[in-house]
Amino acid sequence: MWGGIGTNLRIFFIAATLSSTSILSFCQEFYVGGKKCISVPATPPGPGGGTGGQAQSADCNEPTVFFDTNPNTTAWLWDFGDGSATATTRNPQHSYAAVGTYTVTLTRTIGAVVQPPVTETVTISQPPVQPMFFKKISADTTVCDGKTVTLNPYKDSGPPAGVTYLWFPKGQTTPTIDVDSAGCYSVEVFDPSGQCSRIAKINVKFCLQETSSGGGEKWYFGKGATLEFGLNPASVLPPDTLANSGDLFEDPEEEDPTYIPVEPSSSNALDTPEGAAMVYGPKGSLLFYTDGVTIYGSNDQPLAFVPPLTDSNLGGTNTSTQSSLIIPKNSCNECPHHLYYVYTLNKTTGLLSYSVVDLRRDDGKGAVVEKDIPVSFTTSPQIATRVAFDDSGNEVGYYIYSHDSKTNEFRILKVDSTGTTEKVQTLGMIPSDTTGYMRISPSGDKLAMAIVKNGKNYIEVYDINTETGDLTLSLTIDLKTTAPPMVYGLEFSQDGEKLYTTLRGDPSKGKKSYLYQLNLNRRDPVVINNTKIRIDSSATDIFGAIQMGPTNAGGGGAIYMAVDGSDRVPYISQPEVVGNASEVGYVPLTGGFGAEVKGTSRYGFPNVVHAKPIQDGEGLSATFEGTCQGQPTIFKTQGICSPMKNKVSWDFGDGATGNGTEVSHTYEKEGRYIIKMTVDVFSETFISKNVNIPIVSNLLGNALRENCNTFTVIDTVYIKPTPVINLPDSAFVCVLKGATLLLDPKAQRTFDPQYLWRPTSETTPTITVSALATYSVEVANKFASRSGNVFCPAKDEVIVKEGCEPLLFVPEAFTPNGDGINDRFELPNEFIKDFDLKIYNRWGEIIFESFDTEKLWDGTYKGKLMAPMLYAFVVSYKSLYFPYRPKITKTGGILLIK
Repeated sequence: MWGGIGTNLRIFFIAATLSSTSILSFCQEFYVGGKKCISVPATPPGPGGGTGGQAQSADCNEPTVFFDTNPNTTAWLWDFGDGSATATTRNPQHSYAAVGTYTVTLTRTIGAVVQPPVTETVTISQPPVQPMFFKKISADTTVCDGKTVTLNPYKDSGPPAGVTYLWFPKGQTTPTIDVDSAGCYSVEVFDPSGQCSRIAKINVKFCLQETSSGGGEKWYFGKGATLEFGLNPASVLPPDTLANSGDLFEDPEEEDPTYIPVEPSSSNALDTPEGAAMVYGPKGSLLFYTDGVTIYGSNDQPLAFVPPLTDSNLGGTNTSTQSSLIIPKNSCNECPHHLYYVYTLNKTTGLLSYSVVDLRRDDGKGAVVEKDIPVSFTTSPQIATRVAFDDSGNEVGYYIYSHDSKTNEFRILKVDSTGTTEKVQTLGMIPSDTTGYMRISPSGDKLAMAIVKNGKNYIEVYDINTETGDLTLSLTIDLKTTAPPMVYGLEFSQDGEKLYTTLRGDPSKGKKSYLYQLNLNRRDPVVINNTKIRIDSSATDIFGAIQMGPTNAGGGGAIYMAVDGSDRVPYISQPEVVGNASEVGYVPLTGGFGAEVKGTSRYGFPNVVHAKPIQDGEGLSATFEGTCQGQPTIFKTQGICSPMKNKVSWDFGDGATGNGTEVSHTYEKEGRYIIKMTVDVFSETFISKNVNIPIVSNLLGNALRENCNTFTVIDTVYIKPTPVINLPDSAFVCVLKGATLLLDPKAQRTFDPQYLWRPTSETTPTITVSALATYSVEVANKFASRSGNVFCPAKDEVIVKEGCEPLLFVPEAFTPNGDGINDRFELPNEFIKDFDLKIYNRWGEIIFESFDTEKLWDGTYKGKLMAPMLYAFVVSYKSLYFPYRPKITKTGGILLIK
């Protein structure tokens, strides 16, 4: 859907300039409509209220509505006949507190003259007892596929006397129905008078039952013209095998999906020079469409009227910029959506009116059940609509903006489950000539309107208060052109900062048609006009409406332009870009290009409404996180068919298995593995529901339940290699001697390795250190996935300590001749301990021994200098810093020279 307020707002674009008509008086005194029922207080939640914790909202009450059909009235005084409040507007609403028949009196003032009172009687009835499913007004249930479920709204209390039933979606009128397919089902129960009703709904899910899709979006317009959209295959991406996390068992990922026009599969029944309207249901299927005169079903046949009418014409017109407007009617507790308002400008009375289409009728094909209900007096309006939300972000209705081409009044209607409320704002200029489109930006915060005043073309841009719906004039852009060509079509880019417009030419008068881009970021209306960019022009083709499509593309669509009499339509494929035709990706009609339509385009495009999507059931899906060798990979699933019980088992593809909705597994080797998930689904039985002994329930578990089905799905996951690194636990450097140490993790099994050393923050494969500290290194294999770089890291650390190697030098000779030079057998040494030196004569006798490195042999034995010759020695010692090492022993001979 279109993005919007925050991220959720869905905007439906509608715009109109209806031809001016004469306004005729109605024969009836005034219109009385709505549900003629008493207002029922909210039912308290909880066991006492019997709603299973759900409150029956007072918002479900629909007031009785009144409308003065005399266009000349300038002031009103309503008396509703129950002694309560009065009203002074043309179209008041009133809620009655008691059953009965009331005389409603209207006293009109026309000009300054108070008119004689006029009256109508209204009978107010009592709504029936609230229907419920599983003691809830809005319930959910999940059952095994292949079974049949009986829906009974009065299973516990029994049905009230004299009530009638109407079921959605097929329109059955029986007290109960049997269903075997997933979907939302609702029942409306009417009191014996048929005026009052209450609704309950239930979402029925059949465990993993396959459901059909409604297919892609189509536009119906012109004379049988169909523009059909399809997903651009280039935007469907293959699985991202390098991703570190993702989904399993699901369809291929779509990244920023884009849509392209495809060859239409069918034509349609329309023959309208300008506007049309279409509505798609929650499953994406076309429900019905209209040109404002006739409503056609999805089978291209006119919808029936219930009760049958002699005149099945809606009373609208198809010779207008936008001939109709379709709004889903929000009713309390109903399935979305089965009632729709179809707004039209009554061709005879000039009233903005609506008819109601009920899709429950005619075996689910739908039928018109109310026709030509007055809303407001307005001539030649432009109409646009946007979704209204409550404080919690839920859709609660729609705002409808209409504008009179002869005044500067905006009428803002809010349509919700209670009916229609209206406020008027006086803003902007007063058009004097025919006007073009009104458009609302995708985010719902801007409204643009095409105006012709005194033969000149203007565009007004308004800011919308997204909470109240109020308008504030932001820009009045003088296009500095005279009409014809008249400013006609309007469309915003997805970001709302570019506005496209067409100027509808007249070849018979030598007036060209134009397509322009206006950059609203320029802010100044003069600058915006002076920098507008011409995308296309034609002296022979008449340019009409422009519209983003498909309307549920979520920003992935193009802007299409209607061209009168053409079997193709041009389009802008890159509307977000500021630039000329080539830069915005404009596909013209010249050369046989443009999007094919099966039929003939005219001036307008349809307003297309999509009901809020619903999900009939849960699919088998799971997620994975972590895809590095030797590190945990987490698999999670929510199970399926909740609240049914599930037993989930996993086969990880390497011979290992697991059980549970969340499991962890570590792959020791890189590679691609086939993941198999098997889910056993169990439904409750009479026994399992009534076992109240916890120990028994825990022991027997699913043995007490019925095995609904077993589902197995298969997917693959790629485990990426993780580096292997090896630093010693500790290393030594002799800081005292100014030594350095090379640290090398000796990384293996690397792929584009990234190094990070701490605390030095170096990123080289090796580092040289001279300080005592704990050094760590992370070596990560780097992989480029679609979502960004993914790393498989390995970490190791080494403690660098003070450690000097023992040193001892043994000279070859010494000269104990008393000259003070080399008189002793010196042994230079560092960082040793446990010293032991022995000197031997030629017969192997020890002639000198020392345990002190400072006390060494001076060449004497027993006070006499020994004879010059070679004497054997043995010296042993241990390392001062590494005392755990074995003792070091050196042997040899020392030459004594005199």
